[in-house]
Amino acid sequence: MTAVVTSPLNAATLYVVNHGWHTGLVIRRGDIPPGLWTEHAQAPPGEFLEAGWGEREFYQSRDPGLWLALRAALWPQASVLHLVGFNGPIVERFPHSEIIAIDIDSNAMARLAQFVSDAYERDANGKIKRMGRGLYGDSRFFAASEKFHLFNTCNVWTGRALKIAGCEAGNGVTAGAVMSRAKLCAAK
Repeated sequence: MTAVVTSPLNAATLYVVNHGWHTGLVIRRGDIPPGLWTEHAQAPPGEFLEAGWGEREFYQSRDPGLWLALRAALWPQASVLHLVGFNGPIVERFPHSEIIAIDIDSNAMARLAQFVSDAYERDANGKIKRMGRGLYGDSRFFAASEKFHLFNTCNVWTGRALKIAGCEAGNGVTAGAVMSRAKLCAAK
């Protein structure tokens, strides 16, 4: 991971984390613009938030197996957001993951915060639905609105988030494709 110094034009740093087959986003909670992504207040506490998206049953399962993987890929399924709150250096939190830091400006952060906020599934009253304890540390699952399938995976979701934040990351289905594009954005 590269240390990044932000300037007024680069108001925040977006971190893309590759956990092997799955990618996610990490942002500093203090970089979320006031009034946007207000749902983050229901996420676990911490200086940073990791946001991941995926198929509801597969992602929440402690041992998903081949059947849930095939089902998730071949038939459109409900999805969830996985939010992890933590403090301290990102590289210490995810020591075995590839991490790429990308400077983004305040407008890009606002678009990104709105993108994540729009990902939640809402009831008739506009409330979000907590789905339970997350996979590790202090983390939680929340119902998400989009359907998951082979061409709309966690990596496609991360790629769309990067594109919204100003990084032409494309919609790579694989973690490697998303990370390759994120590296190009980080080098700018």
